[in-house]
Amino acid sequence: GFDDLFQHEFSHEWFANQLTAANWDDFWLHEGFAAYMQPLYGKWRRGDGVYTAMMLQSRSGIQARSPLVTGKPQTAEDVYEKQPGRGGDIYTKGAWTLHTLRNLIGDRAFFDAVKLTVYGSLDPQPGNFQPVFRTTPDFIANVNQMAGRDLQWFFDVYLYQAALPKLVQKRDGDTLTLQWKAPNDKIFPMPVEVSVNGTVQNVAMPTGLATLTVPADAHVIIDPMSRILKQDDDVDAYQAWRLAQTKPPAPEKKAAQ
Repeated sequence: GFDDLFQHEFSHEWFANQLTAANWDDFWLHEGFAAYMQPLYGKWRRGDGVYTAMMLQSRSGIQARSPLVTGKPQTAEDVYEKQPGRGGDIYTKGAWTLHTLRNLIGDRAFFDAVKLTVYGSLDPQPGNFQPVFRTTPDFIANVNQMAGRDLQWFFDVYLYQAALPKLVQKRDGDTLTLQWKAPNDKIFPMPVEVSVNGTVQNVAMPTGLATLTVPADAHVIIDPMSRILKQDDDVDAYQAWRLAQTKPPAPEKKAAQ
């Protein structure tokens, strides 16, 4: 129904003429936002179903083998050639990081943080803003300000670590235990939605651990609307299968004479 590549490149006109990353280490600010503009436009045009479908379509492309941000000056070659998977993840993982962040802090705080980062003002009007250079810490500071809380833990995992956080689930009778396992044992207090027999509840996890009482025969779905970027066994299996299809076949052994 629309050209999502056009939407992606159109967003660069917005960003590149107004906000420029201070160095290539922060280039996810360009590509992550440009990639995220595509499903956001799908949502505006046709609703949540299209938005969710577009997000899920891109999920299998996340490699999570290199951090999006290193904290050190980088060149284009560093980003696109020297660090495995990073050149693609600044698009897909960047977009999914923004998707997860928006669901965590809500639309108002999210879009106000974006506006403040891009324009330096919550009320940009012709004549009261100028083009700016921005860094990842600039964006994090604006998110913290607009959300009214310190979310460094969120960015420490999604931007500065390679691997995705894993939500470990254990059921024992009528007890469901959820525990976040983040790279390098980082604290990850991400709340998560849990559907129990079709009833959804938001489970706070301030220490990264939660225990719920659910019927032993209940049908449980964790994160039913796919609001959180996390390790996924199904995606891992699909990526492994896809990689296997690209490997050349082993040479045939000649029969002994």
